[in-house]
Amino acid sequence: MIAFLRINGFEVQAGKKGKFGSIYKHVKDFDPEIVYFDWVHSFILGKSVAWSYIKSLLFIAEIIYLSSIKKITIIHTLHNTQNHLQLRLFLERVVYGFFLKQCSKIRVYSEEVKQKVIHQFNISPDCISVIQDIPYHQYYPNNSTKKQSRTRLNIADTTFVFLFFGRIKTYKGLENLIESFLSTARQDDCLLIAGANADQDYVLKLKNLSCNDPKIIWFDRFIAKEEVQYFFNAADIVVLPFLRIDHSGTIDLAMSFRKPVITLKTDSTKALLAHQEILLFEETKDLADTLVKAHQINTEQIGLQNFTIADSSNYHELLKWFQKA
Repeated sequence: MIAFLRINGFEVQAGKKGKFGSIYKHVKDFDPEIVYFDWVHSFILGKSVAWSYIKSLLFIAEIIYLSSIKKITIIHTLHNTQNHLQLRLFLERVVYGFFLKQCSKIRVYSEEVKQKVIHQFNISPDCISVIQDIPYHQYYPNNSTKKQSRTRLNIADTTFVFLFFGRIKTYKGLENLIESFLSTARQDDCLLIAGANADQDYVLKLKNLSCNDPKIIWFDRFIAKEEVQYFFNAADIVVLPFLRIDHSGTIDLAMSFRKPVITLKTDSTKALLAHQEILLFEETKDLADTLVKAHQINTEQIGLQNFTIADSSNYHELLKWFQKA
């Protein structure tokens, strides 16, 4: 988004979240007309209940400083209405609800989430816009063929490759994915797991669960921008077995790389991926059957449909959204 806005004439400064008072510090340093927030849950939630209350009070104070003292416009992209780990939901709902009411504009990714925000937080519909992501193929290099990518990753041409891509976290359902894959995998199947790990002990637990099966190939590290293409181009299908989700940038990323997506069926994913509904599972126990169905579809045709949807999204509305903020 930052690159897209700068290319289109916006002056953008990227702030970094610090340990304490980073919002105030960046406003003082940059003196902006608009402050845009992406994820804000980390401003609310801490490692303990007490620390969460301290962080939340500071966050509220900083937002009051922006909106009431500095009179700065606040806009926000809402990814999920609750944090993925379901921690301290009452506190989060109160503080997040306060924050949303201070926003001049809120962006969501689906009409379904818009209605949820309206009713859950009592936000005016006029403040909320449904705007899709900027297609990721405008950002990530993609000049490697499937064969070249598989050679680089040491994967045979005849292998059917399931790809999990993204940070390795507990809410993403990797235990279920590993168990489901091991129970259904054919001789020429492999599961590629690529992404930085947030908890080395958790990764060790997952590897123990997989019994070091050679069909599961691990790249549990940060994947550089230039490398992303190799993982997606090597894959036949992307698997994102979330336990809960409102929006996933990795789904959009997979669509930009022309890949079908196996993921949790929600109102949002069903609307976005209606043409490949066979690959959406409703409960964790259904994932194994969905992996089997992956062999029964035309992956290239569905992947092309996904790319067309990603490429034709209304992301240009972001320019008007920022201009009128």
